[in-house]
Amino acid sequence: MTPAAEPQPAPGAVLADYDVVAFDCDGVLLDSNRFKIDLFVEVLRAEGISEPVVAAFSAFQSTNFGTSRYRLFEFLEAGRFGDAGGVTAAHMLAAFGEACFAGYLATAEAPGLRDALVRAGGDGRSLYVVSGSDEAELRRVLEARGLASAFAQVLGSPANKTQNLTMIRERETARLGRAPRILFVGDAFADLAGADDVGADFLFAAAMSTVRPALEARIRQRGLPMIEDLRELV
Repeated sequence: MTPAAEPQPAPGAVLADYDVVAFDCDGVLLDSNRFKIDLFVEVLRAEGISEPVVAAFSAFQSTNFGTSRYRLFEFLEAGRFGDAGGVTAAHMLAAFGEACFAGYLATAEAPGLRDALVRAGGDGRSLYVVSGSDEAELRRVLEARGLASAFAQVLGSPANKTQNLTMIRERETARLGRAPRILFVGDAFADLAGADDVGADFLFAAAMSTVRPALEARIRQRGLPMIEDLRELV
């Protein structure tokens, strides 16, 4: 059996190879993965949803970060996790949104975040956020934290990551007059899939990932680059 390829060196020294760096938010820019897992559980319980359904929902959500809340609550309404007692996706979206914004503001930033954004945004490079979080909400959060100005755009759900990365590719192609070279920094399988879908390179930021062992194994198998957190990006 051929041994798995080792992760490549962190690409801090080769950022000049890219025209665009896109970042996932939860678990990459903000240490918000645990907060989001706990909040989903709290909101479902507050709506009177049974514990088996809450547990099934949480198990899926925590191992499928990057799946938007729109899709998650559609799955809940459709009975994917068991009988949800007639709750609607629209109602759950409203309940979750009300609880999410304040928690986001209190969430810690990833170590080295602001220095990483300064370095990554050098040499005319465009920076984007591509997240499974609600787009309007995430823009408010990053504006309130003084981070939004670092990015050309902050993109999130209801569009999925492939759709948003495709939009970035089209926008940057128009700006550059050629196909852009894109690096996507993420911590979830949905991030890797989105990068693959649009032909972007993927960098695994491992420290806060909820699926680190499984995704790290995939990264090693494919010989893709990996860092612990954004301090290594700079």
